[in-house]
Amino acid sequence: MGDEGIGWHLAGPLAADPEVAARAEVVWGGSDLLRFAGGLEGRERIVVIDALADDSPPGTVSIFRDSLDALDDRQGQAHQLSAVAAIRLLQLSWVVPFTFIGISIREAATDAELSPALAAQMPAILERLRDYFRQSDTQEA
Repeated sequence: MGDEGIGWHLAGPLAADPEVAARAEVVWGGSDLLRFAGGLEGRERIVVIDALADDSPPGTVSIFRDSLDALDDRQGQAHQLSAVAAIRLLQLSWVVPFTFIGISIREAATDAELSPALAAQMPAILERLRDYFRQSDTQEA
């Protein structure tokens, strides 16, 4: 997974944080968001945290609330939708607000660990995400 698995690396610490847990249910969705579609129904807001391949420095946190127009939804594989494409498909099914939080990565190398550049940013990324959930005005999942 390497840096592409940043969501997995963040899910555990966020779920273990009492302040985040009081405001959101943290679920690691893996690489197939549509697999969890049934469990997402009826939510007030859905927040997806995933790797974002862009030109920003590794670890940059970008928040896209309700509009994904600025994001690329091209697929890298024929048998799986990108997170952005999956969210767009789910938005056709439900009128539920989505927030996509992208964590900038530079590489998607196959590795069990994060790159040193991204690993060094983990404390700052976690603090930014904790702040996001603390400041949220609605229950989010």
